[in-house]
Amino acid sequence: MKTINELIRMSNANLEAEREIRREERIREVYAKCDELRDTDEAIASARKTRLVAVIDHDEKLISRLETELEKLTARRGRIIEANGIDPDFDSEITLCSKCKDTGYVRGKDGTLQVCTCREADLEECFAGSGLENFTSYDMKNYRGDYLGEPEARKAARNKLLMVMLGAGEEFAKPLWVYYAAPQTGKTYLSVCIVKAAIRLTKSAFYTKCENLANLGDDTLEQLGRIDLLVIDDFADDVTLHNSIGSILNNLIEIRNAAGLKTVLVTSIPVGTLVSGCDMRISGKLKNAGSI
Repeated sequence: MKTINELIRMSNANLEAEREIRREERIREVYAKCDELRDTDEAIASARKTRLVAVIDHDEKLISRLETELEKLTARRGRIIEANGIDPDFDSEITLCSKCKDTGYVRGKDGTLQVCTCREADLEECFAGSGLENFTSYDMKNYRGDYLGEPEARKAARNKLLMVMLGAGEEFAKPLWVYYAAPQTGKTYLSVCIVKAAIRLTKSAFYTKCENLANLGDDTLEQLGRIDLLVIDDFADDVTLHNSIGSILNNLIEIRNAAGLKTVLVTSIPVGTLVSGCDMRISGKLKNAGSI
């Protein structure tokens, strides 16, 4: 499981190489059309190397002569570029994305750091590695408030989940939350969208069904103890009593609570029923959980 920031760092290394390749190609094309500019640039490079040696040797006379020579060569270079209509930045590294300047990050209107739109491939790879490989079509812009005729409740759930994910203020400071709603009301859709939103905001996040916790490897479970947001869907009291899920979940929640990391349990079972029916180690934690 790679976080979006890790993937962006990997992409940036590739972009750096691509920028240099493009720069070298532009230089070759310009020099092929203008021998005079090529010869002048070679003379400038040679003079700079000689000046460096002169500086090391403290040869003030040679330094002065070379500085005068470099001024003349630089002026000649400018005239050649202007006379031939050459882009003055032809030998500079040019960023490929004008929005993020190839950093992979931009600031939203509210000042929040976000993943740039030029990194959609990185985002998709991160989504796939964050438990969202089967939810490629899920998008927050398609989350309908009027679904099942409960626009206010759905809007409130969306906004509260966003606040929990962002950790906005004292009201949302609790690390453990339970998102309860009736079956077939769009809980999974919204949960997936919240995880995607977190990743787009450069957070590390993961989505999983409660029953699948037993199928995750030790390395993945260890990582889940450190990520910013963990969303566990289809949470049910009876699930915690089978396949060591109670132990796995208890350990995850304890580690994450201690670090103040957000965990959201998504369920269609009332909290009271969960408290009375869950693995007893989970029940105690649910009593102190926030409610959505």
